[in-house]
Amino acid sequence: MKNKRYLLNLVAVLSLAVANASTGTNSWLFFYQPKMPKSLRK
Repeated sequence: MKNKRYLLNLVAVLSLAVANASTGTNSWLFFYQPKMPKSLRK
């Protein structure tokens, strides 16, 4: 039972790390940088 809890916690932490790393304008985990529309540039 203790190992199952440890495994589930590990999966949750890794999922959160991937989700947090891939959000935002510059995604460093997946090396993706979207183009900014000209209408939003100053």
